[in-house]
Amino acid sequence: MLAKMMTCHVHNDQKDVFSYKQQHWAALAHVDGFIGQIGGWNLEQQEEAFVFGLWEDEEAYQDFMKHTHDSIFYKSGQKSTYHHLHVDLSKQAVTQGGRYNFFRSSAIESHYMMVTTCRIREGQPFTVKELTDQLTHSNYRCLFHAAVPVIPETLTIVSLYSIAVPDKTADQLLHPAVSSITQRIYKLERNWLVLKDPS
Repeated sequence: MLAKMMTCHVHNDQKDVFSYKQQHWAALAHVDGFIGQIGGWNLEQQEEAFVFGLWEDEEAYQDFMKHTHDSIFYKSGQKSTYHHLHVDLSKQAVTQGGRYNFFRSSAIESHYMMVTTCRIREGQPFTVKELTDQLTHSNYRCLFHAAVPVIPETLTIVSLYSIAVPDKTADQLLHPAVSSITQRIYKLERNWLVLKDPS
């Protein structure tokens, strides 16, 4: 599974326009190999938007980039609304169920997304379940996790939560494989959600 993570820094007076133009990506629903995309605004740095997408494999994603991406991107005019964009791709993303086992059902019910980035010590064994179990706060309804290795030393875990804003849990993650950790929480924008058309 391929995961795409996009962090955008948006001009403050362009946030509404950025959000409106983000809706142009609804066209992804009809692209072969697309699974889903979700995103929102950082609760602490309110000019930062984060968008997370999943694809069945690299071949489907590269076909989209070659044939479809530019037409959506340039028609939307979204580029003029942000001043910095950082994109991470990973061909080795794995999912780890929370309350649900599937991205689709989780994304529909989610209102918040926690993004945890871990620096991994070389040679220290770990499982995704070990890390997600420590990160999940028992008082909040965590629906789903996706673990995304970006480079060999970095693992990002994207966790979807339902109604309440989850507390940060970085200080709970005490694992010998993790040397450092950062965590951000995003309020999801419902009109940014795009899921593969099931028909």
